[in-house]
Amino acid sequence: MSLSRRSFLGGAGALAGLGALTACSPTDGSQQSVWSTYGVGTGTYNDLAAVANTLTQVNGRQVRLMTSSTGMGRMAPLINGTADFARSGDEYYYAFEGDDEFCSPTWGPQPIRQVWTPRGNYGVLVRKDSGIETVEDLEGRNYPNLVGATSINRKLEAFLNYGGLTRADTNLVNTTYAGQIEMLKTGQLDALYQNVVGSNVEELASQYPIRWLDLSSEDPSRFESWERLAPIARPGRFTGGAGLAKGESAVNMQYSIPLTTLSTRPADEVAQLATQIHENFDRYKDATQDAKMFALDKIMFDPMVVPFHDGARSVFLDLGVWTPHMQRRHEALLDREGLLLDAWPPFLEQHREDDAAAQKWFDWKQENLPDLPPIEDLPEDDASAADTQGDDA
Repeated sequence: MSLSRRSFLGGAGALAGLGALTACSPTDGSQQSVWSTYGVGTGTYNDLAAVANTLTQVNGRQVRLMTSSTGMGRMAPLINGTADFARSGDEYYYAFEGDDEFCSPTWGPQPIRQVWTPRGNYGVLVRKDSGIETVEDLEGRNYPNLVGATSINRKLEAFLNYGGLTRADTNLVNTTYAGQIEMLKTGQLDALYQNVVGSNVEELASQYPIRWLDLSSEDPSRFESWERLAPIARPGRFTGGAGLAKGESAVNMQYSIPLTTLSTRPADEVAQLATQIHENFDRYKDATQDAKMFALDKIMFDPMVVPFHDGARSVFLDLGVWTPHMQRRHEALLDREGLLLDAWPPFLEQHREDDAAAQKWFDWKQENLPDLPPIEDLPEDDASAADTQGDDA
C-alpha cells in the first residue's frame, strides 16, 4: 500500500463527501443517533433494526440506520462524525490497529471502543448440488474475493487454510458481500461467506439446498493462521442456521459484530444505551432469529481485541459480569493504543511513499508491542465456545 500524496488526497475527498452529511448528525445523542451497519436484508441489519425500533418505541430514542456493503463504508462515518455508533465487521479492529486500508495518512490508528458485543456464527456455504462437501473440495472452485472488505477476505483465507488450501488454490471471483448470493445462484460462485441467519440466506436456502462447510477438528494446526487472519474469531458450533434441519449442527467462525463508537462519545450516553439494550431485551429477543444473541449472557468478551467504552464497562461492572481478567486485558489494550498513537507519526513520516507500508506496520507491531494478557476467568459456557446460534439442537 502506498502512502502517497495521491492516496491521501483521495481519502480526504472521501471524507469531504461524508462531511456533507454531518448536518444529519444528532444534536442530542441520548434521544437521537445515527448507526452505520450492513445492508438491508442481512442478518446484522435485521437484528440492529429490531433493537433500534424497540428503543424508539420504549425509550423515545430516534435511530437512523446508515448502510454499506463495505467495511470502510461502515467505519468511515463513525470516524468522520456522521454516525454516532457503528455495527461493523472486523474493520473496527483494523481501524483500532491502523491496519490495511487504515494504514494511510488519512486514517492511522483510531480510538475505537466496543459497546455491546452479541456473538454470532459466520461461515462458508455451498449448494448441495455443487459436489463440495469439505473445505478441501474448494480447490479449483470459484471462490469470493470481496471488494472493499479486506477483513472478510482474511477470514475467507483462514477457512481455506483449515483445509490446507490458499487463495491461489481457488479461482478468485470479485464480488460484493451483498452480490454473493445471486452469483451463487447463477453458478458464478461455488461458495459464499454469510451469517448463518438472515432473510437473504434464508431465501437462498428455500430455493436451493445448501451446506455449511464444517470446521470440526481437534487438530490445532488447522487453526494456526486464525490469530493472524481472524483474531476476533474462534471456532463455534451452531444450530438453527439457514438450511439446517432440526438437530443438525456445524462448526464455523464464532465472533461478535459489535456495536462500537469512539472513545470521545460521552460515557453517560453510552451507559444509557447499553442499559436500554439490556433492559429491553425481552421486547426484541424474538424479532429475528439472531436477536437472542444480544442477551447479556450471550455477548462476547473474548477474544477482546479493542477496549470497551467506559460507559459500557460501567454497566457491565454494575451487572456483575466484568471480571478482573477482563479489566487486565482492557487496560493492556489502552496501553497498546497509546503505543500505537505514539509510533504512528514517525512511522508515517518514514514510509509515506512505501508500497509495503501496511506490511511493515504490521511487522513493527509484532516485533515491538507486548503480548496481550489472556482472559482466563470467563464463565464456563462462554469459555467453551460451544454456544449455538439457535436453540433447536
